Amino acid sequence: MFEKVVVGIDGSASGSPVIEAAARLSASTGAGLILVHAAELSYGRTAPHHEAVKVGSEILAEAEAAVKGLGGTVAKLVDEEVGLKGPAGVLDDVAVKQKADLIVIGTRGRGVWVGSVLGSVSQRLLHNPPCPVLVIPNHT
Repeated sequence: MFEKVVVGIDGSASGSPVIEAAARLSASTGAGLILVHAAELSYGRTAPHHEAVKVGSEILAEAEAAVKGLGGTVAKLVDEEVGLKGPAGVLDDVAVKQKADLIVIGTRGRGVWVGSVLGSVSQRLLHNPPCPVLVIPNHT
């Protein structure tokens, strides 16, 4: 059923349920996971700047180790610059290029009002996805 699954990884604590769900899906179906990190721009007082919490390669390495620890298979690691399309656009592009069967992404848990004002990667991705999307809620 699922051979290639794109998984959005952001390195946040709320991302661990996404990694766990994707790893368990991979372990049970044999799907190869394509872990994707697309750093968002955050806006400060003077200008936008990249998230500097962790480097993308560190985030992907931690996610890969977690997936393997849960019995999942990592097929590919992708670290992309956001650009004008935003993280949702990056996930969409990777899913199309890799001919993915599913995209797994989480919610950040900002709430309805903040999410509607600031936007949400999961909300944007659901508008016109190239394949089915599984959204894992953040319950922290």
